[in-house]
Amino acid sequence: MAHTTSLDTWINDTTERRRASPDLKTSFGKLALVGLLVVGALFLWSWSLANSETTEALKKSEAMPRFWHAYLIACCYVSSISLGALFFVIVQYLAAARWGVVLRRLAEIIAMGIGFCGLLFAVIWVFSILAGSGDLYPWAGDSGPLALKNLQEPKQIWLNPPFFIGRQVFYFVVWFGLARMFYRRSVAQDRASDNDVVAPLLWHSGWSMFVFAMTINFASMDWMMTLNPTWFSTIFGVYYFAGCAVAFFALLAVLISRLQARDILTHTITTEHRHDIGKLLFGFVFFWGYIAFSQFLLIWYASIPEEVQWYAVRHIDPTMTGIGWATGLLFLFHLIIPFLGLLSRHVRRSKPALTFWGVYMLIMHWFDLYYIIAPEKQLNEWRYDLPTIVTYGGVMLGVGCMYVGVLLYIAAGNWLVPVRDPRLAASLSFQNH
Repeated sequence: MAHTTSLDTWINDTTERRRASPDLKTSFGKLALVGLLVVGALFLWSWSLANSETTEALKKSEAMPRFWHAYLIACCYVSSISLGALFFVIVQYLAAARWGVVLRRLAEIIAMGIGFCGLLFAVIWVFSILAGSGDLYPWAGDSGPLALKNLQEPKQIWLNPPFFIGRQVFYFVVWFGLARMFYRRSVAQDRASDNDVVAPLLWHSGWSMFVFAMTINFASMDWMMTLNPTWFSTIFGVYYFAGCAVAFFALLAVLISRLQARDILTHTITTEHRHDIGKLLFGFVFFWGYIAFSQFLLIWYASIPEEVQWYAVRHIDPTMTGIGWATGLLFLFHLIIPFLGLLSRHVRRSKPALTFWGVYMLIMHWFDLYYIIAPEKQLNEWRYDLPTIVTYGGVMLGVGCMYVGVLLYIAAGNWLVPVRDPRLAASLSFQNH
C-alpha cells in the first residue's frame, strides 16, 4: 500500500510533464499533408522529366530511377528507426531490465511506426514492381527475364514479383504484430493495479527476438541486396541491423533533448539514463564498423567477381576520379570520427554533446543507406546536379514529415513513461557505476 501511495504521488507530481498532449493529433494532419505533397510533387516532376520531349536522353533515363532510389532510401531509413526501437523493446523484456523502464514507452511508440512504414513500401510494390518498371529492381521490369537468365534457379524463384511482395507483407505483418503486442499491453498496464497485464511479455520476448532476427535479415536482403541480383553477402542482414540500432539510439538521444527542452520528462530521464544511451550508441557504432569491415575485408580479399564488383564502384579510386561516396569515406565519417567523439564519458553525460552526436549519426545513417542503395553509375561518376540533390533531399524530407506525424498521432494523449511498471522505481533511482 505504501508503494502504491508513493507511486500515485509521483504520477500526480506537476513539476514536469509526463503525458503527451492530445493536441498532437492535429499535427499529424499537417505533417502528413506536407509530406504527401512534397513526395507527390517530386514524383510528378520526375515523371514529367522522363516523358518530356525537350529533356536530354541521358536525363530522361535517369529521372524515374533517381526518384525510386531516393524513395527506397527514405523508406529503409524510417523503417530502420522503428526496427531499432522494436529491438530495444524486446531486449528490455528479454533481460527484465530495470534501468531502461523510463525509456521503454518512447521506444514502444517509435516501434509502432513500423505499420506506416509498410504502407510506404506498398507504393514501391504497386507502382514499381507490379507496374513492371525496372527503374528500381532490374528483375521486376520488362527486361527482368534477361536480367535473371544468368542467375541460379533458386535466385530466379526468389526474385519473382508475387513471391517478393508476399514476403514483404509477411515481414510487416509480423513486425507490426510484435510492436502492437508490446505497446498495447504496456499501455494497458498504465490503467491496471497489478503486473498481470505485461507479465506474459517476459515469456513472449524470447520467441519474438528470434522472429525479429530472422525477418530483419531476409527483409534487408530483399530491399537492398536485390538491387544488384548478382551480388550477395552472408552478413548483410547484420549490417543493416547494426544501422537500425545506431539510428534508433541516435534519435532517442535527440528526442530526449527536445522533450526536456519543453519541460517533458525533465526529472524522469536523468543524466544516468542519457549516459547509457550514449554507451549504447557508442557500442553500436563500433559494432557497425566491425560488421562493415568484416564484410568488406573478406569480399575484397577473396576477390570473387560476383562479390567484389559491388565494392568496385564504391571503393576509392587511386587517381581520385570518380571517388563517389566511397568505402574509405564511409569508414571515416561513420566509424572513426564518431568513435573518437563518443569515446569520452564526459561526452556521453553531456546533453548538448550527446545531442550533437545523435544528429550527426542520423545524418551518417542516411549516407550509409545512400552508399548501399544509390545507382552504381551515380556512385562511380560523382555526378550530383541540382535535380539529384532536390530529389534525394526532398523525398527524405517528405517521408520524414509523414513518419513524424504518425508517431505524434500514436503518442497523443498517452503517458510517455510506463507509470505502473513495478520496476519504475528502480529505473528512476538508477545510477551508473
